[in-house]
Amino acid sequence: MASEEGCGELLARLSDMGAVIKALKRALPFTGPHAGLALLATLHRCGEQRIGDLAGLFEVDLSVMSRQVADLRDRGWIERVPNPNDGRSWYVRLTPDGTRVAEEALGSVRRLLVDTLEDWTDDEVAELSGLIGRLRSSLDAHRARAARLPRTARTGTVQAGTVQAGTVQSTAQTGTAQTRAAQTVKGH
Repeated sequence: MASEEGCGELLARLSDMGAVIKALKRALPFTGPHAGLALLATLHRCGEQRIGDLAGLFEVDLSVMSRQVADLRDRGWIERVPNPNDGRSWYVRLTPDGTRVAEEALGSVRRLLVDTLEDWTDDEVAELSGLIGRLRSSLDAHRARAARLPRTARTGTVQAGTVQAGTVQSTAQTGTAQTRAAQTVKGH
């Protein structure tokens, strides 16, 4: 089991990842919104998705995801298609132009990473990719377990004289989109 001290160091390194991601975004020759690039990359890797599943995957409110989808649709990079199994819902998918934009941007990121990680081996890159994927899976599994607890246990309310698990306000997301997202991290 991971120690609190070890997790403290991990927390510091995760904070560093924010700076790494910002540096990668600044170096990209991408003309659209950076949140849109992540959405394009996910659709490129995973195929068409429901907006609600994408919102869960990116852990944003449905209204936020709807605005991002609308912006990318206005740019001609994604389109809405009806769900063949449920006429009330829609999927979003890349257009041919969106596929081109996603492939160009992802190619730029891969080349930037190759240049940046010139002193890394492929095994080291694969190990880091695997660990990041494992961290995401562990976080998703923890959130799913916590979502199954009674509401009072999720919010830390005292029950029968004991404090239950810490605050968890997210709900479990669908497994398909999460699995595909983990593959996105590994594949791109």
